[in-house]
Amino acid sequence: MIDKRYQVFISSTYADLQEERALLMQVLPSLGCLPVGMDAHPAGGMTLSLIKKMIDDCDYYIALVGSRYGTLSPSGVSYTHMEYVYASTKQKPILILMHDAPERRPVEFQERTIEGKLKFNDFRNLLTRGANTRWNDAKELEYAVRSALPSLIDAKPASGWVRATSLANPDTEKELLALRERVMQLEQEREHMLSRQIQLITPLAQGLDKVELSYRCKAYALGNCEDVPVKSFLSWNDLFLSFAPYLSQMQSEDLMLAKINEKVQEIALADVQKLRPKAHAVTDVQLAPFTFNTIKVQFRTLGLIRRQPKPGDNRQWWQLTSQGEQQMASLLVVRKTRTVQAS
Repeated sequence: MIDKRYQVFISSTYADLQEERALLMQVLPSLGCLPVGMDAHPAGGMTLSLIKKMIDDCDYYIALVGSRYGTLSPSGVSYTHMEYVYASTKQKPILILMHDAPERRPVEFQERTIEGKLKFNDFRNLLTRGANTRWNDAKELEYAVRSALPSLIDAKPASGWVRATSLANPDTEKELLALRERVMQLEQEREHMLSRQIQLITPLAQGLDKVELSYRCKAYALGNCEDVPVKSFLSWNDLFLSFAPYLSQMQSEDLMLAKINEKVQEIALADVQKLRPKAHAVTDVQLAPFTFNTIKVQFRTLGLIRRQPKPGDNRQWWQLTSQGEQQMASLLVVRKTRTVQAS
């Protein structure tokens, strides 16, 4: 059997779905899919042709819907709405992942104007006319993707991509090489689009600012071992230095997560003891997926790391950008101290 890979376009709003989109970026590769179009794009028709080209090149389309209608185009229709209409006209197989109760989401995730709320409700009503899958939290969203997307692929098979070694006809090798180069090009375009957004985003937490980390670990007390949910705080600089020295060369996401877990374990005992005063040791720190995804998105948006596709490997691979190399050097370099000469 030929092992296929599929390209999936993710359409969603930005401000209210950052963690959910980061979750999809983590889950889709494990389903044999390459996610594209997951970053915010500026308001204006300047990127619309690129977005349409990305949808054209995709095998499947996912509409991830939270509680916002999204940035409006000059015509008054949101870009997410336009993307959905375009995908429908191109007869792309569509998976709709819709929050079951958008009105119960945090206030900052809601539309702030009456017009925005009306347009969101109209768009949501349009989507409910077709098949859709509901979710309320990260666990349900992951389950929805893992169950609904394979079913969609089975019901509506797409051409997808296959390895050259999986094909009996060697003449297809050149075509596959061109497809790999196209994937690389799409990744570079996505990175370029993301870098252009940094200057449009309000000041981001970084440096010595603290970030809350949610994780689980095993706590030992009086001969017993207990799985404990914990929250700790580290600075963005400490988090960055936990993995940055390893990312001068391309590394897998697994290594990045492992190094952050090691850093968190250094401070975990003190925070565990606030919950379990008799605890004397902790092991097996496992960062919550949302927390890890937030860290990746933050450093990527700060321009310190970038995704690096690796041919033949569906895992996520990361590497420092030149700005990331400079940031690491500024934090690690040993500066010369001034000496006072005796008179």
